[in-house]
Amino acid sequence: MQSFLKKFINKFRYAFAGLFDGIRHDHSIALQCLIGLFVFIACFFLHLTVWEWLVIILMIALVIAFEFINSAVETITDKISPEYSLEAKKIKDYAAAAVLVISIAAAISGIIIIGGKIYGML
Repeated sequence: MQSFLKKFINKFRYAFAGLFDGIRHDHSIALQCLIGLFVFIACFFLHLTVWEWLVIILMIALVIAFEFINSAVETITDKISPEYSLEAKKIKDYAAAAVLVISIAAAISGIIIIGGKIYGML
């Protein structure tokens, strides 16, 4: 039982280590976290509904998660293929495109929710 509990706790330890390492050492991850924090704080002043909060939080989390995945893909691609290759470029471009797609979806969601709240105040 203790072995199971130790393994379970270690999984969280490793996950938090990755989280903090990514925020400290990857500028794209840090930037996305900062933008997400600003959006989250700004939403406190807009009296969002529960559903609006759920969408905002989900979109922030997805953008940050995709940025972590993109960084992991770039790191492993650089390790496997340290020299330039079209295949490695394509892999990295696809991962970056995934971040772009979710970022556009998050921006549109934010414009609809936050923009709608601001428009309603005018």
